[in-house]
Amino acid sequence: MRIHKYIHDPNTLLEQGKNIVTENADAKFIYCVSMVNLILSGMSPKTLSEFCGYSERTLQNWLKNVDESGWETLMSVKQNGRPCRLTDSQISSLHDAVKSDPEDFGYHVWDGQTLSDYIYSEFGIDYGVRASQYLLHRMVFH
Repeated sequence: MRIHKYIHDPNTLLEQGKNIVTENADAKFIYCVSMVNLILSGMSPKTLSEFCGYSERTLQNWLKNVDESGWETLMSVKQNGRPCRLTDSQISSLHDAVKSDPEDFGYHVWDGQTLSDYIYSEFGIDYGVRASQYLLHRMVFH
């Protein structure tokens, strides 16, 4: 059996794939359907949960909801965590800023602290350093 030699870190690729699915409503629906299909095909929710990023209980609930109310119930599966306080246009603006030289905005480097400060000065939104780090990570690797 040939083993694939990765160019990029497979864990990074997996995280990127998970982010794509959770950020796009259509992709998330297809993803949920795929997870339920795998369970219906015989894969245990426990095993599947180790790979898909959702808890065993969540997967069981998806299966139960589909069985009781149909596939449409998966269309309303909510995002994990809190909704983002920034609009899509603000995030797009931030993405453009982060791709630029931080010196253009009065910073030496883009990090959680500087991005948090920039968000507050640009949009008046008090965005925490940790949330800014997470946002920066998502922008850099997408």
